[in-house]
Amino acid sequence: MRRLTTMSVVIGAALLYWPSASSGQISALSTDCKAGGPRRGLGVYQFVATCAGRAPSPDGRLAIVQRAYRDRQPPIELQDANGRIVARLGNLSDDMPFTVMWSPDSHWVAVNHHVGSFMDELKIFEIVGRTIIERPRLTNAARQQAVQRFRCLSPSSVLPNAIRWSKDGHRLAMVTISSQDACSETAKRGDWRPLWMIGDVRTGRIDPASVRVDKADGPLREPRDPLYRGF
Repeated sequence: MRRLTTMSVVIGAALLYWPSASSGQISALSTDCKAGGPRRGLGVYQFVATCAGRAPSPDGRLAIVQRAYRDRQPPIELQDANGRIVARLGNLSDDMPFTVMWSPDSHWVAVNHHVGSFMDELKIFEIVGRTIIERPRLTNAARQQAVQRFRCLSPSSVLPNAIRWSKDGHRLAMVTISSQDACSETAKRGDWRPLWMIGDVRTGRIDPASVRVDKADGPLREPRDPLYRGF
């Protein structure tokens, strides 16, 4: 079994039984620019509030850019290789840290966006020509998987997180998390657990053979069966 590390998932004390093993976790209150920057893996970049950052696509044609600021955050930008603004991503501009994960083919962007309480929510974007379009189909499908498995959860209480891309850039490994009181203030072991899964960003479909319940009582552990080892 392999423990989650670095850019994988920003979870923490807010989880009842599944704290993060991530040493690269960024607090919502952190403004330490040294904590941001590239992470292991091509196209992976950690943004920190108030700090300038640039996450270039693997093919070098585009980049997601945050300008340095003090009091008011300017919109996150999609820029071309010459620094021209292609689009603005206002829904990422809320003073929260976020991790960008470009697909290897540079056609998709997965963003683990901090939402507070040491938890992230996945947003998926497609690059179409010179535009960037949010595609919520796969995140909605991941939520539905968790709700179907654990009936006490509501879709709004399930937060999918991106883990890594497949080599072809079409599939994404994910894990779903929830706050400790997602089902009730007296939630107990077994009320819900994180779910691992693999989905296709083009269709929004989860591979049913990939769904795994994380049964570890400590840090999250990515499945290591052949399906995940070969991913």
